[in-house]
Amino acid sequence: MKNFCLNTWSRAGLTAVAALALNACAPGQDTPTPTIGVNVSRYLAVGDSYTAGLSAGGLTLASQQYSYPNLLAQQLRGAQADATFSQPLLAAGAGSGYFSLVDFTAQGFPRTRRVPGPAVRRLVINPAACGGADTIRLLTRTDAPGTLPQNLGVPGLRLAQLQVANLGNEINATPTGNFNPYFERILPASDSRTYLKVVTDAAASATFFTYFLGLDDLMPYLRSGGQCGTAPNSTLTNTLRNNAKVVLDVLTAGGRPGIIARLPDLNTLPLLRTGRGLSLQKRLQATYGDNALLYIEDPFGSGVAQPITDDEYVLATVLPRIGQPSPVLVGTTTMMLPYGRDVRNPIRDADVMDFDEMNRVNSVLNSYNTELDRLASVVYKMPIIDASKKSSTLDLNGAMPSYVGEAISVGGVLYSAEPVRGNFFSLDYYTPTPRGNALIANAFISAINKAYQANIPAIDVNSLPSVAQ
Repeated sequence: MKNFCLNTWSRAGLTAVAALALNACAPGQDTPTPTIGVNVSRYLAVGDSYTAGLSAGGLTLASQQYSYPNLLAQQLRGAQADATFSQPLLAAGAGSGYFSLVDFTAQGFPRTRRVPGPAVRRLVINPAACGGADTIRLLTRTDAPGTLPQNLGVPGLRLAQLQVANLGNEINATPTGNFNPYFERILPASDSRTYLKVVTDAAASATFFTYFLGLDDLMPYLRSGGQCGTAPNSTLTNTLRNNAKVVLDVLTAGGRPGIIARLPDLNTLPLLRTGRGLSLQKRLQATYGDNALLYIEDPFGSGVAQPITDDEYVLATVLPRIGQPSPVLVGTTTMMLPYGRDVRNPIRDADVMDFDEMNRVNSVLNSYNTELDRLASVVYKMPIIDASKKSSTLDLNGAMPSYVGEAISVGGVLYSAEPVRGNFFSLDYYTPTPRGNALIANAFISAINKAYQANIPAIDVNSLPSVAQ
């Protein structure tokens, strides 16, 4: 019998978080054959970018294979030999394209380059998109899907688009149309089905599910410094809450078991955490001197720059530019001034999430997570990977390092929220590496073991690569 002896992970100097079973231990110490008290022969994964396996800003065959649902499915197969799991796999190669590491700045911020994907069959450009022209790449179709895959993760899918017809139909691939090229890949050509209908159809043969959906409703707003995406307000809040119940009603029909996941805290993501105001300023002072200050544009448009505070987050994508000279018109003279370090060349508002923007987006996220709590505990009576009730349920944020500079030791390997070097987050500053996905999969495994009287072994996280491409 294969050895499956498990250790738990510890967090040096920090309060203990939810225990996750991880690495193989001493040889010869066997555990019982993996078992599970529910039928997992047809596992269905519902979600967006994380579920699909997006990593380093792109989807590739490798990143799909390291998606947390696929890693989870491999472990479930050990408990139920007839378990299957299918994904809408891309051809080997660069897929949709991705970021690769070039080097690090003197302050330790990664610089990246975009590795282009292969030729596509069509490009659709919206010149009037928020933040500049936007390009949709229609990937070459290598097959004509018949049955739906079991991984229904769709990068960029918004829960608010749940009942948008033709979202995956090329007829909607116009400059201003509602179209998702990744959704198209899981459908037959010219299919008009909504995502809800696809979930309904796929659930008809499913025996178990995971639900991790909603983060991509918030990411466009976050990644644009509050300039683009759906405005985080009461309308979006109600849409997310209502649509979550619509999807979960389908998934739980007939008493189908599964796991619901809350969304992680947004400031867990290095997209924000790496550039938190005063922490960022202190990090830069190691290079520019103790008196160096950071300046940002007044978010209210007064035209007056102001020193950064700890309530603002400079987007991590901007950090390599901080302190670099850029042209600024001062009076009638163009001067080269260091970006963000001179009051005359402050960090622009689009590169910063300010206090009010963070409050708005966090209000939506917290309300959505609260509704997921209610649905799990009151309506469906099923487990939830929960960030707020650590005493009784598993903490998904426990699988995600919470602070840059703090680390989790996993089998002697350190994991932190520092992008790239921290092993968990990839080069786009918010999606996981293969190892990060394994930690998330282990969070689901722990929840399954607790809720369904199972002994599914956890994944040996350190045996996975730290990049997917």
